[in-house]
Amino acid sequence: MKAQTEGKQHLNDTKRIGVEILEAYHHLTNRALEFFKTYDLTPQQHNVMAILHHAGKVSTSDILKWMYEKNPGVSRLVDRLLKKGLVEKSANTQDKRLVVIGLTPKGQELYNKVEKEFSQMESNFDSLSSQEMQTLIGLLVKLKGF
Repeated sequence: MKAQTEGKQHLNDTKRIGVEILEAYHHLTNRALEFFKTYDLTPQQHNVMAILHHAGKVSTSDILKWMYEKNPGVSRLVDRLLKKGLVEKSANTQDKRLVVIGLTPKGQELYNKVEKEFSQMESNFDSLSSQEMQTLIGLLVKLKGF
C-alpha cells in the first residue's frame, strides 16, 4: 500500500483523484463480482432482483428505467433469471397484452440471503466515521453530477 501511494506522489491532485477513483472502482467491482459469483449471479442480475423485491411485479421497461447501470439487454438478464427459476412472467392485470416480471419464492429467498451476506460486506465501511461517510457520500453525489 505504501509503495502504491509513493508511486503516485508525482501526480497533481486532479490526476491523483482520477487514479484513486478508478482504482477504487475496480477494487469494489472485483469484490462485487466475486461475491455475486458465489450465488451464480451477476451484479446486474442482482440489481434486477432488487428492483423486483422493492417494486413488485413490473415491466421490463420499468426495470430498465430503475437499473443503476442502464443495460439495453434487460430482456436477456430477465431470461437468465427465468431459466434459474428466480423470476416469473405473468400477464399485467390491467392490460392482458402486457407482461410483468416478478420474483418467484425461490428468487425472494435467494435475494434475502444475498442481502444478508451483502450487508456484512458493507460493514467494511464501519472503519469510516459518520462524518467521513457523509463527506464521501456528498463528494460521490457531486461527482455524478459532472
